[in-house]
Amino acid sequence: MRRAAHASLRRGAQHGVAGSVTARVLLCYSHRVMLQHTALFLHLISFAGYAGAGFAQQRLVAMSAADGIASPVRDAYERLAATIVTKIELPAIFLSLFSGILFLVYEPAYLKQAAWFHPKMTCVLLLLILSHLEMFNARRIVRARVAGGADADIAKRKKRHGIFGMAGGVLVVIILVLVSFVRTA
Repeated sequence: MRRAAHASLRRGAQHGVAGSVTARVLLCYSHRVMLQHTALFLHLISFAGYAGAGFAQQRLVAMSAADGIASPVRDAYERLAATIVTKIELPAIFLSLFSGILFLVYEPAYLKQAAWFHPKMTCVLLLLILSHLEMFNARRIVRARVAGGADADIAKRKKRHGIFGMAGGVLVVIILVLVSFVRTA
């Protein structure tokens, strides 16, 4: 269809006319569809990046809490977890949010599908809040370690970090169920 539209425009240009209206509409439609698919692709990739980064930083914090781990390794795990939250997880969820908004611009009908869309957006908002709480907590763990803070306080923060991660994991599963099963019902 797209090739036919381009051919029609070329023929029209050869004959001094702008091409058929149908050809122009097809080209406009194909660009719109391409932008919509690009927004959806970015949305899915950034959500996958968010989930992967969340899993990785949770594992690092859990590994840093293991008994018998060397102090330099423990400190490196904690710093890496804080870096992953700050430089991968949060940008990924913001990219997912903005690409989702871009997708809605091209497909506003999703706004009317309250059975799955509004709960999904609520979960995304809660994930955004949890990611920020994880970031603040991970940075405080690193700062407390550098300042020579009490191990009991740091252990408490690590436990809190695990709770944030568990809640985030549940929200990710809820989003996947909403998108996979409720949306198609």
